[in-house]
Amino acid sequence: MSFENIFGSGGSEANSAKQSAESLDKDTPGAGDVSEAVRKLESERDPWLVRQTAHGAFDVMGFLTPLFQKINETSAGQRQVAENPGSTSAMASSTLKASGPPRPSIGDEDMPKLEDLSKLIGNRRGFALITTGLGASEGLAVDPSQDTAYVADRSGVKLSAVKIATGAQRVVASGLGDIGDVKLDGKGKAYTTDYAAGRLLAVNLSSGTSSVVAAVPGAYGLALDGAGKAYVVSHSEGKLTAVDLQSGQKTTVAGGLPVGIAAVALDGKGKAYVGQKDHGGNLYEVNLADGAKRLVTSLPGASAMRVELTGDGKAYAIDHLNGRLYEITLADGAQRVVASGLATCEGLALDTANGQIYVSNRESQLWQISQRAAQPLGGVGKVVA
Repeated sequence: MSFENIFGSGGSEANSAKQSAESLDKDTPGAGDVSEAVRKLESERDPWLVRQTAHGAFDVMGFLTPLFQKINETSAGQRQVAENPGSTSAMASSTLKASGPPRPSIGDEDMPKLEDLSKLIGNRRGFALITTGLGASEGLAVDPSQDTAYVADRSGVKLSAVKIATGAQRVVASGLGDIGDVKLDGKGKAYTTDYAAGRLLAVNLSSGTSSVVAAVPGAYGLALDGAGKAYVVSHSEGKLTAVDLQSGQKTTVAGGLPVGIAAVALDGKGKAYVGQKDHGGNLYEVNLADGAKRLVTSLPGASAMRVELTGDGKAYAIDHLNGRLYEITLADGAQRVVASGLATCEGLALDTANGQIYVSNRESQLWQISQRAAQPLGGVGKVVA
């Protein structure tokens, strides 16, 4: 059957139905206008009796008549297109000739830029290598307001500042001894540990000068409470010590921790979390009021070299033995690896406001890892330059 026959028969069928509906509406007794008195009389009859005029059916017929008319008109239009398809193509052709073919315009501002591509790749992967050449880093702090990371170089006994956006770096202070962890007070000073000399140092970030705050044997990891105190862990003695930053006065918060502890982080609610670098990678919770402690979790065959808290009941810890970043739930100790390939990673810092994790290693690298990318199962996987 041809398209012409299809649309022709469709139009005929619709036209016949339309005419039948009009005839039925005209010839049926009771059709047309009916007085309200008649309608009222019928409504009072026994509902089981069939109404003589069947007004409900008339209403349906009134709806069907214009419907069949519309179908008839549509069929006629479709038939015209099927019989003469050139009419539509001719119309499109004339429009194209009048306006001409599209002429794209590409300027220099539309061309891809290398720096944009680099950022896109880094964001899609969830991580980026910010810079290299930072020495053997064992400490790291970040100041998001200045877009700057501060990296402690143990081999070079110096502290470097790195612009996160560009990777540009400069030495802030040198001659800092066996420098380990580093933290910022937000007031222009950094505090660092000198393990070999057993000291807590204060560094003026503007002048680069440093001074001794207190002697702390085995000083290795530290945290600041924002209220004038530093909490320092002794790697060699297994102690957590509170130091007044103004007077240098010391108070032992907790003893009896394992030798080899390296990290400390504060939750701001009276608890410290202490990570173990050697011998099992244990993470402990310490009550600052009475020194009571509990084992949160262990990382078999790994370390908890540095620990940082997210503020929502979780912690990140770096495993320098296997080059991995762990996410740990503090309530039950649940753990998972969210990044690997970080080499001998020994510096860790968080920028929770912007959702970024920063890791430095003894191979002179500084990495940026997206917290969002670390959330799905498997995290960001292995980081590669």
